[in-house]
Amino acid sequence: MTSRPLSFRLPTPDDAALLLAWRRLPDIASQSFSDVPDDVERQRAWIEKSNARSDYVHRIIQVDGVDVGYGSITVTHAEWGVGTIGVYMGDRRGRTGIGALNFAPMLNHCFFRLGLRKLVNQIFAENQKVLKGQTLLGYRHVGVLKEQALKDGQPRDVHLFEMRAADWVATRHRFGLFYDLDGQDVG
Repeated sequence: MTSRPLSFRLPTPDDAALLLAWRRLPDIASQSFSDVPDDVERQRAWIEKSNARSDYVHRIIQVDGVDVGYGSITVTHAEWGVGTIGVYMGDRRGRTGIGALNFAPMLNHCFFRLGLRKLVNQIFAENQKVLKGQTLLGYRHVGVLKEQALKDGQPRDVHLFEMRAADWVATRHRFGLFYDLDGQDVG
């Protein structure tokens, strides 16, 4: 494997404080569907449990070897080959310069390594940057679920996006990254 500015590593229980701090940042917490209690030991246990799951793949995103964010893939329906991904950037270095590129290895992992045939993502309507990014990556906007979620006691609209494996194959050449989360070339 060659040295790449964008890489990924498996979280360990020792990353609990870092991930918890990122997950509790106001701009990340406000766009997350679930609230995370301020409990490092609970976060540590969650990492251990997540590492053992067969339907969940997660990595810490690194830029030039520096931890900048977190990405996860959840297989929501194994028999159908459907999943969802989630990403957040806890460090500014992951929000500028690398941009949408952090998704390319994740999407390669979904479609080429895990063999998923489709991804379906749900995004809060207020998350304008991510809404725009979904289309840039090749997702199709399916529609809006009005007042679908409750966050801080307030109803919020949720946008649905989908991408089929064939959609990613047609789009991924624009990003020029042909490796997965483990740094393996997927062609």
